[in-house]
Amino acid sequence: MRAVQYHEGEFILTDVPELPALGEGQLRIEVVACGICGSDLSMSKDPCRFVEVMDAARYPLAQFDTERPVVLGHEYAGLVAEIGSGVDDFAVGDRVSGLGIVTDTATGIPKIIGYSNEYHGGYGEYVVVDSVWVRHVPDGLSLEHAALAEPLHVGELHMQRSGLTSADSALVIGCGTIGLGAIVAAKARGAHTVVASEPSPKRRELARLMGADIVVDPAEQDPIAVWEERVEQGGGGEGILIAYECSGRAGTIDMLLRSLPSGSRIQVLAAPFGDESIIPAIGQLRRIAINFGHGPTERGYEIVLQRLADGEIDADAIITGRVGLEGVGDAIAALRNPDEHVKIMVLPKGTRDA
Repeated sequence: MRAVQYHEGEFILTDVPELPALGEGQLRIEVVACGICGSDLSMSKDPCRFVEVMDAARYPLAQFDTERPVVLGHEYAGLVAEIGSGVDDFAVGDRVSGLGIVTDTATGIPKIIGYSNEYHGGYGEYVVVDSVWVRHVPDGLSLEHAALAEPLHVGELHMQRSGLTSADSALVIGCGTIGLGAIVAAKARGAHTVVASEPSPKRRELARLMGADIVVDPAEQDPIAVWEERVEQGGGGEGILIAYECSGRAGTIDMLLRSLPSGSRIQVLAAPFGDESIIPAIGQLRRIAINFGHGPTERGYEIVLQRLADGEIDADAIITGRVGLEGVGDAIAALRNPDEHVKIMVLPKGTRDA
């Protein structure tokens, strides 16, 4: 099987070992499109730190041996190529997408595809996943666009967990794909005002396209001060301001603790892998709540997949680049500078899906 291996700091297109045989309830899927995720950028920048954090979090889904190669990519969409026993709601040839989670048949431990030495991710020709996490792609929705449902649904999940109401306002920090998903979800839930803060002109343009009411360059304007000015003018709503941290930049949580209005909340969607320093008493005195992902959710992936199918999200605008397997290394390097790109799709078959 052809795939792009990551090992010792390099991405190399090569022949890789075949995936494990299907277990009960599993599917083998031919990958048509796979988005490059920000977590893949973090892992490939410092794999040892990445795994160290996963170990400290006791998170087995993304623990692997950094001395051995991996094939990254979990934002997949494709065609069912083989069906394991006990699967009766899919057929070979079905167009599908979903969450890249598989139960390792050797250990019984669930893994995120790509963050496993055995279960390759979507920067290759095939993946194996548990069918419970797979969904049929609606007719009329391209597989490229369906692959966006995975990163965009993170915003929907966290919007549900944050408890945002129509009286509240949302401040989205960072407008990559996850931040754009948060903007879409906030508007869909009727947020009073959605403020987006993003240094990249390209991503600010997309934030407006996704429905943000106010878009600021944080190098030129303080987004919290802009929102407070709107409140003073009578346009802030009756609820609170909830900050959705989607940038993963070091120091952002500390900045928000110090500068948000008292009684605000912080919902963390993207977090840095380095050590962070905060003064907890500041958050306590200012009655700032931080939520790293706790709370109930319901059908987040399905909601976003249907929004894409209904044309409520401009998917073509979010996809800013496409590469074959041979271009994965250069694409990841390009994404480290966010000025030009938002989401680059890897197309293992080498052609765009109609």
